[in-house]
Amino acid sequence: MRKKTKGEMTKDRIFQCAKELFYKQGYNATTIAQIAKEANSTLGSMTYHFATKNLFIDEIFRDYLDNIEECLKEQLIGHRPINAFENHFYLTMVYYHYLLNDPQVRKFYYEISESESNYHALHKSIGDIYQRIVKEYQLRIRPIEFDAILLADFGARRELTRNYLKGNIKMPVEDFSIFLIVNTARCLGVPQKAIYKVSYEALLFFREHDFSGIKLLV
Repeated sequence: MRKKTKGEMTKDRIFQCAKELFYKQGYNATTIAQIAKEANSTLGSMTYHFATKNLFIDEIFRDYLDNIEECLKEQLIGHRPINAFENHFYLTMVYYHYLLNDPQVRKFYYEISESESNYHALHKSIGDIYQRIVKEYQLRIRPIEFDAILLADFGARRELTRNYLKGNIKMPVEDFSIFLIVNTARCLGVPQKAIYKVSYEALLFFREHDFSGIKLLV
């Protein structure tokens, strides 16, 4: 394994301190200066690696999704091959479970959803996944329609999640996760039979495997 450079170690330390502060204080109450102080870093070094708080959000969610994907690969060893829709369904179950069950993470997630700070971090990766789903099921969606569906889907998830966090939607996290991805699948036009089959299998898979090592913040 390649040894990390001093700059990379500094960036890692700053990143970890930021996550700890976001967890303890929330996103809005945490400043760039506080992160620099907690990381024992100069403000110049701090802003060289993360010029704005939004860049932390990009990195946090990229790291979170990568960790889920890696864990899924490990859990799927010996399992039958799955397509992009199945993989996305399994990932979604894990994704929302560790966002919505910890009160501190819930607070952080609500604050960034208000400012749409997580939009940039997720938009491209989600779009790539949806394109693979469209291709797999040979769904007839024009590019202009696809872009509109992607925007509508992101907006719907954002509003539904905000209302879930406010307590306006009362259902277990598992059910809420399934509802979100099923709604997406219907918007894309995935066959109803496939939706029912994959949702059932995803729930069983999530309950039968251990994903407790995955954390968004700490």
